[in-house]
Amino acid sequence: MNGEYQIVIESDKEQATKRQWKLGSFKEFTNEAGLRALFAEFLGTFMLVLFATGGINPRIIARLDDSGTTDLFNFSTSFGVGMTVCLMIYLCADVSGGHVNPAISLMFFLDTQISFIRMICYIFVQFCGGFAAAGLLWGIGNFEGLPDFAPPTFENFPFIKVIVFMVAGSWMLILVTLAAIDTRRGHADCFLQPFAIGMSVHVALLFMGPYVVTGLNPVVICWYIVCGVWTHHLWAFGLLPFLGTATAVAVYNGILRPYKA
Repeated sequence: MNGEYQIVIESDKEQATKRQWKLGSFKEFTNEAGLRALFAEFLGTFMLVLFATGGINPRIIARLDDSGTTDLFNFSTSFGVGMTVCLMIYLCADVSGGHVNPAISLMFFLDTQISFIRMICYIFVQFCGGFAAAGLLWGIGNFEGLPDFAPPTFENFPFIKVIVFMVAGSWMLILVTLAAIDTRRGHADCFLQPFAIGMSVHVALLFMGPYVVTGLNPVVICWYIVCGVWTHHLWAFGLLPFLGTATAVAVYNGILRPYKA
């Protein structure tokens, strides 16, 4: 038994030595596979922002105020966003990895699965997709006469509580994602991995919805920027998911990673 335990530990240490951050090169995107990966991230993020933002825009909220179905709205939008994330991952996974979220790209880099250059290029095209979707939605949405486009506020929440809500939601997404894709857990690739990640988004948004009505994807700020709105709250939507991601990756690899060869 001691011998088996030693083999597992040595194998785990051997894997740890192979895991190291890589700078990478822009040559990764000078071939067909690299260009297809960039397009997949652009398209996946475009579709995600278009459908998710389209379902939570002021036109819907204006009707919500009259109907009073806040709880049902929170559940349905959270489920809709989670399922959209699931579908976009399923669509793009075999081409680019199906990140469709700058925080997820940061997760892959910190987990030493992609290079720094690839992370930067992915984040760039993801924001391009987010701005393109927000611009299209703004152009065809006919939002004149609807309520203010200002992002949801944190009301009288102390700053520390804002961080807790945003980071806790990010932890749900990142920890489940890392567990779903970790080959050391011995599961094969299947449709259940995108579903698990989508459900983590759904649960996180259900938790955050009554307090911080926003997503776990930094590209959510594209909608408010296109609308011409900038408030002192907007930075939190764009930056705190990165903070949650960095800490969640450290927790997973330091505590929750499986000890399997």
